[in-house]
Amino acid sequence: MALLQAETLVAASCPQQEVTGCFAADLMSDVLAFACPGSLLLTGLTTDQTIRTAAIKQLSAVFIIQGKQAGSDMVEAALEEQVPLFRTPLSKYEACGLLMQSGLPASGAGRAGEG
Repeated sequence: MALLQAETLVAASCPQQEVTGCFAADLMSDVLAFACPGSLLLTGLTTDQTIRTAAIKQLSAVFIIQGKQAGSDMVEAALEEQVPLFRTPLSKYEACGLLMQSGLPASGAGRAGEG
């Protein structure tokens, strides 16, 4: 994704999947509790559990922030679960800001304006 200067680690098997929003977290319990299906996940957590969580929540893709390296277990899980995986050199703050400026809404319970 050019907007986030992202490198593709695992390509999307269904590139036309709708992206409904963005969710940023490092606690997978927060992702399970609050992220909405179709969202992008921005995280600094580079484990296979991140991918398994994204698959359970039917997220559109996972973006690893700050250029962190994905371990082989994470890449293998992304291939197995067919979850697109990207790496961006941007911070979580910068990436979320760019996505918001481009019109992508926040995802999850407790968003501004919900209630």
